[in-house]
Amino acid sequence: MGGLYMAFRKFGYPTSYTENLNPVTADVLEAGFIFATCIIAFSFVVVLPGVRGKERWNILLRGFFSIILGAIIMIANYGQEWEVGALTHKTAYKTFSGVEVEQKMAVKIGLRSVNITLRAEDDNEANETINYNERFTFGWQQGRNGFGRFASVFNREFRAAQKQGLPLPILWIAEYFTFDGEGIRWGRHYRQAGFYAHIMMWTAFPLWILANILFFMVIRYGACCLAMTGGFLLLANIIYASIRNFNDLAIPFDEGVVMQFHYGWSFWITLITGIICVKVAAIIYLMDLRYPEMIHSFFGLDILQDYEEYYADGEDASIGVERDRVVSSNGGTEVESDAERGAQAASAEGPMMRRRAHTRFQKSMIKMPKATPRETKRESSQPPSAAIRDETPETPLYENMGYNSAGDSERVRDLEMTDVSRR
Repeated sequence: MGGLYMAFRKFGYPTSYTENLNPVTADVLEAGFIFATCIIAFSFVVVLPGVRGKERWNILLRGFFSIILGAIIMIANYGQEWEVGALTHKTAYKTFSGVEVEQKMAVKIGLRSVNITLRAEDDNEANETINYNERFTFGWQQGRNGFGRFASVFNREFRAAQKQGLPLPILWIAEYFTFDGEGIRWGRHYRQAGFYAHIMMWTAFPLWILANILFFMVIRYGACCLAMTGGFLLLANIIYASIRNFNDLAIPFDEGVVMQFHYGWSFWITLITGIICVKVAAIIYLMDLRYPEMIHSFFGLDILQDYEEYYADGEDASIGVERDRVVSSNGGTEVESDAERGAQAASAEGPMMRRRAHTRFQKSMIKMPKATPRETKRESSQPPSAAIRDETPETPLYENMGYNSAGDSERVRDLEMTDVSRR
């Protein structure tokens, strides 16, 4: 028993473990976002079998699109690959040493920091393990020139790295971001570009949340918020590409050996997602105007929530009648006369449903389902209003009906007079 509890102890002191320095192999924050997204998606799939019919596939499509969109916004915002560069070259490893080592160098520039990776094979000329991954933070304030206590965060971290004795290639790359004079202001411009781009990304995130909420209330408003989400994502790309230094960053290591930089996957996925959001929002908005029944069915909403009930007379009902219908007649065309249009408008009188908001792009603002009038009996000894008053149930007679005959229109007028007299 004593031997078990005395493991890793020396002279009776508490357990002491040797130092174990491991290189950073992945971005912990980025991996956390991906893991959280997978958990949410898995939970969504687990509850999905409880939905019946084809609505299950509609919910699956809507849910996964929303989850993936939110994950892309956060991962791209905190992603470290808005601009990347890589190079493999044999160069000096330590300062004041003539030993050169074949090393793989990679630089990843994000909105908030610069990540520098240095790797070499185990059997290298330096006879030691070379596997470094260092991050230098921009910070949102430029600070004073130099490396003092009031300098920028990047400059202070760079001076700490020099005192720590990091390999020469890492210091050589990081030093290019400390210059701040004449046209050599890569650090300043990357910091400004990341600052304004991250503001646009954070603005897109609450708009994404608002779009998810509005899709359960008013579809066209949700489409507008989704379009604004894509617009701010595109604006982040435009700002980042515009503010970054007009002199492209190029870091030379030897004659003819230069590390070149290009946009990374964080930049491109933000651009593609923004374009997709704008296109999807435009499709949803147009379908809400032209095919409201179809889009409301896809989102699982009641289409009547966008309509209000009103009584249309002949003049109002003419809005829902096609005005200049062209019909084929003996190889020619014939325009419908005003008398025929007036007759159709008169036959369309009655209770109708119209959209609360109307634009000239809508297919129709009038909802005219098939007429389903209830049968009522009239006796000659009683006036029409009295007969209907006796036989009218307490529930409303017209819920969502369109009447196509003059008799039905008269009965509706009598009903409205009856309702007014009761009130």
